[in-house]
Parts: sequence; structure tokens; C-alpha cells
Amino acid sequence: LYYAFNHQEAIRSFHEGARLDPDCAMCYWGIALAYGPNINAPMDVASGRLAHAAIQQATQRATRVSDREQALIQALAMRYVAEPPADRTELDVAYSHAMADVVQRFEDDFEAKTLYAESLMDLSPWNYWTADDKPKSNTTIVLSQLEQVLVAEPGHPGANHFYIHAVEAVQPERALAAAERLASLMPGA
Repeated sequence: LYYAFNHQEAIRSFHEGARLDPDCAMCYWGIALAYGPNINAPMDVASGRLAHAAIQQATQRATRVSDREQALIQALAMRYVAEPPADRTELDVAYSHAMADVVQRFEDDFEAKTLYAESLMDLSPWNYWTADDKPKSNTTIVLSQLEQVLVAEPGHPGANHFYIHAVEAVQPERALAAAERLASLMPGA
């Protein structure tokens, strides 16, 4: 649901997971992630507060999860504060840097690579290429991360979806295989 950009339904599903397992740190992490900004929409103040509350719940439960999950929770905690500022740039950059650290620590983690790529895309939504159709510096990293995931796991829904959006403006033919896979992975995404 999250990778299909159905954030409200993802939030609802993560809430249901937390209801069924109140100790599920990653359910609260998922709530916080889905409330966050994305390439299609900035984050409003109310969502910022809800995301902060959710990541606090995840952090409180983080002693019961794997090192990898702790790293993902700690990284996302960099993105949210109790009173969100009007300009979120500093928080979003901190999250992206933290995700780079997660990828370095867990270099074979496809979710981490996908989320890191997304974090970079969120820093400049829909603005990944120069006027002369060259990739911007973050775009090069985004493509590298997503291509690594797609080589190893071609059916990864998030990597396919983000890859399409990363290349569609300038090199849409590069997105064709990902679009074809995505159609069967997430109809309507």
C-alpha cells in the first residue's frame, strides 16, 4: 500500500497491525513513514505531529527488534519533531543522511536501499534532471540504489515504482520494464 502511494490505507493497515500487536515497533514505524512527505505531497503540520507521535511509539518498542529495524526506526526519528517547522528541509536531509548510513551498515538490504532512494527523491520532488537532461547528483545515487535492488529483486514494488518516477521525465523508455512489472505487482499504482 505504501509503495503504491496509498498512504492513508497504509496508515490504516499499520494501525490495525499495532492494534493486533501493541508491541509491534515496525507497525508504528510504518505509520510514521506513511504520514511523511512524499514526491506527490508535502507534509502538513497535523501529519507531522502524528508522525512524530508514531515514531516515538516505535522508539519505545525498539529494544525488542532486530538491529536492522532499530536502524530504520532511528533513521526515521531524524525526520520528525514534536513541533514541525514550516521548512522541513533540515529534517528531511537528516533523514536521508541517516538512511545512507543504514544502507552502508546493511548493504544487502533492499528495503533500506529503496527507502534511501525515496528519501533523496523527496528532497527535490519531480526535479531529478538538469535542463539539458542530465541527472542531478542525487538522481545518480537514486538510480544506482534502485537499479541494484531491481537487478537482485526485480519484483520489488517500491523500487519499480520509484524507478519509473525517477526516469520518466527524461528517459521514459528506461522505465518500461519497471512499468510492466509494476502493473502486475500493484494494479492501478
